[in-house]
Order: sequence, then structure tokens, then C-alpha cells
Amino acid sequence: MGFKHGKDTKVFFGNTEFSTFINSVDLTRTADIAETTVFGKGSKTFTVGQKDGVATIAGFYDTTMDTQLNTMLGNATNTLLLVGTGGVDATDGCSFGNILETNYGESSPVGEIVAFSCDLQSNNGLYNGSVLENNTYTTTATGTARDNTIPTINGGAGFLVITTASGSTPTATIKIQHSADNSTYVDLLTFTQATGATSEIKQVAKGTTVNRYLKVVATLGGTSPSFSAIIGFGRNN
Repeated sequence: MGFKHGKDTKVFFGNTEFSTFINSVDLTRTADIAETTVFGKGSKTFTVGQKDGVATIAGFYDTTMDTQLNTMLGNATNTLLLVGTGGVDATDGCSFGNILETNYGESSPVGEIVAFSCDLQSNNGLYNGSVLENNTYTTTATGTARDNTIPTINGGAGFLVITTASGSTPTATIKIQHSADNSTYVDLLTFTQATGATSEIKQVAKGTTVNRYLKVVATLGGTSPSFSAIIGFGRNN
């Protein structure tokens, strides 16, 4: 497996890429543990609790970036965060989740570029996964089967980022299907029908088997529809 250079990282808030303003992304996933030690034990014992995830993002000040971060600060509505490790092409690794902004600061040192930093709290965890498709859809299409080599049994989540859409009353119904044998596929999740640029995370309940193979199916409607979409999935361990 080859190493990834940080220069190729892509960062999206919602349906918009902000990579050109950002030069640092730090993602941290944690798991709580609770002590279960009782009398008579010579060593402490613990049990695993809930997982969490936070992010810190920094870069250079720009009014576009400033508007986005000021809008998110104190806003109770989730924003989708997508970080593509090495890019967001099909099969690229990525991290994603719904986030709330907890801190936003600016720094203006004399002789240096005005900079910013922000802290983000995940709302229901950060997922680690991969991009299934990055495509501009103009007609109904089925994507390439992506092989995880093994099934998993604890659910996960999929993400959809549509950056641009056009046409006369265009619609896109995008779903992720899974298969045990790369022959018979059934629906795993279906995103809300899109009529324009949008973003969404759809969860698959814990305890749900996610089969070995995944693929994307996009069904388009309207006149001359066009949707530029990034779709991915992350499995729970």
C-alpha cells in the first residue's frame, strides 16, 4: 500500500469544496472506557463505551471560508464534513460525518497571511470509509462493484455530495446496493431524491450485515438532467 501525500487532501463542507483555503486537517476518533474493577482484582478491568470524533481545520482567511464558518458556528443544524485522504476519486479513502462547529478563530500576525482555525464536533461519530463513485451523471447508470473482500456485521453509513445539478426539473435517486457474490444485489440504503446541489449522510443500523460487494445505482429523471456526485460508504467495525 502506497503512502498518501497531504497535498492531495480534499475537504468539503456540505456540497461545497473548500480545499483551496485549507492547509491542515486533524481528525481524532476516541472510544470511552469505563472501569469495572471489583474487590479482589489484582489489576484494573474496563469495558468499552461510546465512540466520538472531533476535527480541527486550519488555513488562510477568505471571505468565502469566513462566511461558511460563521454560518456554522452556533448552528444546531448538522453540516456534512467530508475529508478525502489523497482526493475524492473512486476507491480513495475518506472520513466523513455530521458535525457541529464549536470554535472559530482568526489570526492576523504582522508580516504573515491572515489565518483561521476551527474546531468541529461530530454528531453521531466520524466514519472511516472510501469513495465508491465520483461521477457526473446525465443518464441512469450503475457503478462499478467495489470489493471489501469480506462482509461486515455492524452497519455503517453512506454519504452523498452533489456539487452541481442542472436540467429542466432534474431528479436523481441514488442508492447503494450490496451483494454477497457480486451477482445478486439488493438495496442497502437510498438517499433522499435530489433536485439540486445537496449533501446527506444515511446510516445503516448497527447489527446490520453489509455484504462484501457495494455498488452505486443512480436513477435520473427530468429533461437533460446532470448531477455531479460523490458517493461513499464507511463500515462500522
